Amino acid sequence: MSTSSSSDAGFTGLEAAVVLLAFVIVAAVFGFVVLQAGFSSAQRGQSVIHDGIRQAGSSCMVAGIVYGISATPGFVESILVPVGLTAGSEPIDIATVSVRFVGQKHSGIVSPSLPLVGVFPEPGFWSVQERVNSDADLLLEPGEQFVLNISPKSLVDCRPYGSFAIEIKPAGRAALRVERTVPGSIERVNRLD
Repeated sequence: MSTSSSSDAGFTGLEAAVVLLAFVIVAAVFGFVVLQAGFSSAQRGQSVIHDGIRQAGSSCMVAGIVYGISATPGFVESILVPVGLTAGSEPIDIATVSVRFVGQKHSGIVSPSLPLVGVFPEPGFWSVQERVNSDADLLLEPGEQFVLNISPKSLVDCRPYGSFAIEIKPAGRAALRVERTVPGSIERVNRLD
């Protein structure tokens, strides 16, 4: 009997080894699946972070002094905003930019003029008044400046001591918000701070 007992014990040990090996293989497969899901999730998170940084960082900035132009006493009729790219930004197609005028008493979209370049805009329109260090295209590229001439439709917020904001938003990127106050005494050309 001792012979059959030792052969049964050996067989039981072999079964235990096979079961243990199966558990190790299942654990390894499960670990691989979990790691793969973690890598995939981390990669998606990284992609979202990079897109967010691109959108927030690839915008324009005010590249000089903002002026208000007045042809009528008591009102600033158009606002000149020089814009350039932030460091490391990709070019912006200025034809795809949307402009919005926001005042305490009036706000609204300011439409692009046709043609867009070199014209004095009618009320409710904006244009590219001047291009500095620029080639002939409508791409705002590193080192270039475009002077936007923005004529709000309503001049209610463009009186002395009136304050307003202009939101310049390139397509798919963060908006540039320019907040200014009209001086108490309005001249033909006014520095807006």
